[in-house]
Amino acid sequence: MLTNKQIKLINSLHSKKGRKENDLFLVEGEKSLLELIKSDFELVFFVLCENKPELANQITQVSKAPIYLLDVENIQKLSTLVNNQIGLAVVKQKKFPPFLIQDRFTIVLDGIRDPGNLGTIIRICDWYGFKQLVLSEDCTEFYNPKVIISTMGSFSRIEFIYVDLPTFFKTYSEYKKIGAVLNGENIHNYQFPEKGFIILGNESNGIREEIVELLDERITIPAFGEAESLNVGISTAVIADNLKRFILS
Repeated sequence: MLTNKQIKLINSLHSKKGRKENDLFLVEGEKSLLELIKSDFELVFFVLCENKPELANQITQVSKAPIYLLDVENIQKLSTLVNNQIGLAVVKQKKFPPFLIQDRFTIVLDGIRDPGNLGTIIRICDWYGFKQLVLSEDCTEFYNPKVIISTMGSFSRIEFIYVDLPTFFKTYSEYKKIGAVLNGENIHNYQFPEKGFIILGNESNGIREEIVELLDERITIPAFGEAESLNVGISTAVIADNLKRFILS
């Protein structure tokens, strides 16, 4: 049976403060849970809906973490989601080894604040094979429950780091800094360099001025209609697709 201490722990993980103090986070939803058990995250315990015995059976085949079964009403009380009829897991935050850029190109985010956008970008990185993600210190928290659920499990395959961007860029000065802006070169004609950082900025303000000044090159997704702008997640996908076409051509 789930104890009051465990219930308090789960509730504390709804907040950034609680996640930081406990070094834990929540994973919710069937897709995310199934992706989670294939990962190397340390699993603390599961709380699953008693009406989903098949999910519990799948988990017990690959994990020794305790499983507690509750009815839908009590699952919902513990969840951060508006509608959760599946369950959740309490998971240890991952400690990565010293961060070293592994690939020719890496996505860098400057000031992304919306959890849904960050989750979408993590999923896009996973789809296009980017294994790492670099975030400015004021980006929204990777382990925010809204971020995790938006990734649909892709969070388990992405290494990330929060950095002071100017300092980070100095460390990797051999990488071209390519910024997505409104007045750059048409990405359809752009010749990507040998290696670089693809930088995308805040939902409302774009890349901040101090980072714009550091850019080596600027790219733009051309508009063919009258929409004012693109969502940063969509922009990431368009740029990633063009980049992969270039690499594979």
